[in-house]
Amino acid sequence: HIAKYKATSVGHMLAHYRRDASSLERDNIDPSRVKNDLVVGHYTNKDGKLVVGRVRAREGEPNWGTVERRIERVNEAQKTAGKRATRKDAVVMADVVVTLPDNVRKGDEDRFFRLTYWYLSNKFGIDNMMGGYVHKDEVLKDGTPARDHMHVPFTPILDGRFNYKKMCPRSFYQSMHKELGDYLERRMGYRPAIELDEETRAQRVYTDKAVDIDKVRGAVDRAVVQPAEDEAARIVAAAKEEAAALLNEAEARKADLVAQIADKEGDLAELDNQLDDVKLDIEDEQDRLECLRQRADGVARDVEELRPIATEVRGWEAAGKAERGAILDNIVVKCDGLASRIRAGVAGIRIKVEELRSRISRPLEYLMRREQPRQQSLNDVLRDAQRAADAWNRDHAAPQRTYRGRAR
Repeated sequence: HIAKYKATSVGHMLAHYRRDASSLERDNIDPSRVKNDLVVGHYTNKDGKLVVGRVRAREGEPNWGTVERRIERVNEAQKTAGKRATRKDAVVMADVVVTLPDNVRKGDEDRFFRLTYWYLSNKFGIDNMMGGYVHKDEVLKDGTPARDHMHVPFTPILDGRFNYKKMCPRSFYQSMHKELGDYLERRMGYRPAIELDEETRAQRVYTDKAVDIDKVRGAVDRAVVQPAEDEAARIVAAAKEEAAALLNEAEARKADLVAQIADKEGDLAELDNQLDDVKLDIEDEQDRLECLRQRADGVARDVEELRPIATEVRGWEAAGKAERGAILDNIVVKCDGLASRIRAGVAGIRIKVEELRSRISRPLEYLMRREQPRQQSLNDVLRDAQRAADAWNRDHAAPQRTYRGRAR
């Protein structure tokens, strides 16, 4: 196959061909076998003929300077002709890689590479050739020796300028294997299997197409997919930012509503308290109304009791002297009955007053006794405290809130 290189890659590839120390670090090169490598090139034999054979490689050559000098010669000629210099991205070196076929007979290996180099130098021009580098030191991943192969680098200078496309058109790729096979068959007496069989050719085509597909896929990714992903990421980021803003707004609104609800709950609690107060006021008013009703009933009873006395008084005024004495006796008897009931009511009130005075005086006496400095044992103190607590609990029952049952 053929590979093409721009100026930036030339130095690295030439170092690989020469097997510089830097290239020996590769895993597929066995340093112990480098001595088996050889270089093929043109030289003039003792008869003065230009031939191709094994040549002694000059240390460090070819190198970037080799290609650079050829570029300078081309640019000078182009300048003289009034044409533009070589472009910086031009293909300034190509490399044909030829692998030793399996059917090459033992002992014909070096001859195969020499004849192949001669054919290619006639194809590309002797002045463009840079030598043929036969590598016999490479190994496979399992450590077994790889098949020998030769790198044939050349500068694609045609008609005084670098023109790889014109030197190696598509027709060259299609015919090179057959033409080289025909040439080798004429010179070696049998045909080395350099042409690909149908299966291998199909596999190569498939591989090339797969590479092309990967390149197209990469271009599509860069031109379409990546911008779409970037735009999608931007949209998602904007949506997240907007969602975060809406969430913050909702949280603020929620906090406001919670505060309003708390205020309403406080108002409801206050209204409940006011309602309780109103209920208490209603109960108090009902108690007062009941008390007034009881008082009205008492007054009505008093009026009923005084009514007979008033009748006796009116009768006394109209009666004669003899009858007035009896009337006065009846009035006295009735007034005594009324006075007895009044005294009984007053006595009941006094009893209630004495009970209240007793409930108040007992805790006071206990407190006054506590103020008196005296020696008491711990048992005496506990006993007095127990008695005071019992008296307090007994005499301080919860008072009623109504006026029911009170003396008139």
